[in-house]
Amino acid sequence: MTINKTAWKGILTLIAVGMGLFQLYTALFGVYTAMWQRSIHLAFGFLLVFIPSASARKNKAWAVGDILLSLLGIMTTVYIISNFDDIIARFGNPTLADLVWGAVATFLVLEITRRVTGWVLPAIGLLFIIYAYLGPYMPGVFKHRGYDWTRIIHQLYLTTEGIYGIPLGVSTDFVYLFILFGGFLTLTGTGEFYIDLANSLVGKSRGGPAKVAVVSSALFGTISGSAVANVASTGAFTIPLMKKTGYDPNFAGAVEASASTGGQLMPPIMGAAAFVMAEFLRVPYLEIAKAAIIPAVIYFGAIFTSVHFEALRTGLKGLPREQIPNFWKLLCRKGYLLLPLLVLLFLMVVVRWDIMKVAVFSVLTCVAIAIVDRSTQFNFEKFLKAFSSITRSVVVVIASCALAGIIVGIVNLTGVGLRLSSMLIALVGHNVTLILIVMMVVSIILGMGLPTTPAYIILAVLAVPSVVELGIPPLSAHFFIFYFGMLSMVTPPVALAVSTAVGIAEGEFWRIAKNAVKLTLAAFILPYFFVFDAVLLGQGSFLKIFFVATTAIIGAFFLSAATIGWMFKKVSFWERGILFLSSICLLHPSYLLSFLGLFGVSIIAGYQWLSLPADLRPKFIRVKNSAPSLE
Repeated sequence: MTINKTAWKGILTLIAVGMGLFQLYTALFGVYTAMWQRSIHLAFGFLLVFIPSASARKNKAWAVGDILLSLLGIMTTVYIISNFDDIIARFGNPTLADLVWGAVATFLVLEITRRVTGWVLPAIGLLFIIYAYLGPYMPGVFKHRGYDWTRIIHQLYLTTEGIYGIPLGVSTDFVYLFILFGGFLTLTGTGEFYIDLANSLVGKSRGGPAKVAVVSSALFGTISGSAVANVASTGAFTIPLMKKTGYDPNFAGAVEASASTGGQLMPPIMGAAAFVMAEFLRVPYLEIAKAAIIPAVIYFGAIFTSVHFEALRTGLKGLPREQIPNFWKLLCRKGYLLLPLLVLLFLMVVVRWDIMKVAVFSVLTCVAIAIVDRSTQFNFEKFLKAFSSITRSVVVVIASCALAGIIVGIVNLTGVGLRLSSMLIALVGHNVTLILIVMMVVSIILGMGLPTTPAYIILAVLAVPSVVELGIPPLSAHFFIFYFGMLSMVTPPVALAVSTAVGIAEGEFWRIAKNAVKLTLAAFILPYFFVFDAVLLGQGSFLKIFFVATTAIIGAFFLSAATIGWMFKKVSFWERGILFLSSICLLHPSYLLSFLGLFGVSIIAGYQWLSLPADLRPKFIRVKNSAPSLE
């Protein structure tokens, strides 16, 4: 019997809706025990990978094979749930059936990860599994007593320290719900509203389209948390607009790629790695979001000022007034689309509800708006489509987190994390800076082949302990590797955000990547400073946080002038050098260095101002009919 495309679509929609309702129900009325909840979540992941693959097969035998794999995935969950009490009772003494289904589950996790992320992550997972078995034959610090397949499969399948560990738990409890929230926000037209809102605020200023890209990507980042999705969605509008107003395609693509990459850092909803970080640190997610505020402001502020200086350098203007929506009219007409985010913030910050319930009520707010707003033409079909539209993002997270659980499980079983930490300290002594440089390089390399979340998880269990052992606060150490894993999206030679922007901008990969690195230069420097003083992560007294945040933002502003080569006029080589060093001093949380930095940038700014002819100096105030007004 042949299943037609309509039937396949109906099956996939049914699976997607079933998963959504399961997640919403358990979030509202209480989750099952961890093994049950996470195994059911993973079973939906198996279905959402293998069933679409079967529907796309032209060879019936391969299609049947995919269907059988999906059924095996379901059975791995059925086996755990139906035998849960017995599994607990014989803990440490698995039966043959336990081992068979454990081997099947491990294979299926490797396979779905290969299908949705490529070969790199499953290859790393397989190497860790082999490492656990071949421990006695490993050299030096990597040598351990070795474990047989019974112990390895038990660790990975029958405990919450393997496949069903913290990473998959985060996907189950938090990440899916916020991806669903993003899907329903898109249904209400919020993405388009954000672009219009950014356009109304900055569209008419110099280089307006590029600034629209920065602001809209920051706003959209709170929805998607994915650099690639952000580039593909907002970039489809902003990149052609930037090119139309005179920006070089390679600069336009870089602006969108770098701004979209920062979406993973943008509170209140960050990327999946931020939720995993909260679980590793055992702190409320709100604390992670609060710590990200100052770095996010500095990140987007640096890109925003860079595009402004580029507009000054190339003589670009803003958009024509007729193409810019009126801010107040837009708010009056579409301001209600801000309600879901306001509800989320209110429930998370003021009421301090459990983050799962916050996500559910934010989703319900989106649904209510879609029903009331006639412009969305909301109906039952669109309701179902909202669940289906998020499946691609969901399966990437599920697969990545399940396989990351395998890696974490093997690290905990073999103790290689502690040995690696000891080896790093033995190699570089107690030189924290050298260890940080190693962590930065490894984070970027891992991020080239992996999504940010698994790249972060691997280093969190392997490298962070060595830094924490040397006295670095855990929050700072975790943010450090998260930051560089995120920046791999714009770091050659892979740079997935850049690769996505290349197709839209019709530019050159290496030139776009070069510009993207220049735009995000402050982000490559900042982590080294908040590792040594967490005040940049909002830790400390209010006055110190305010002072350090203010000087760091000023530093990012003048660092942009140094990288673009323009302020009031072209910045000479020696001026760039002074600006660069002064900006680094301003980014540093030291009072002394901050004042030195302020002195340095003031000298260059004053020199540039005075060296301009009087009639070419920017006029901030002009007199008209004896009444002062802002120009």
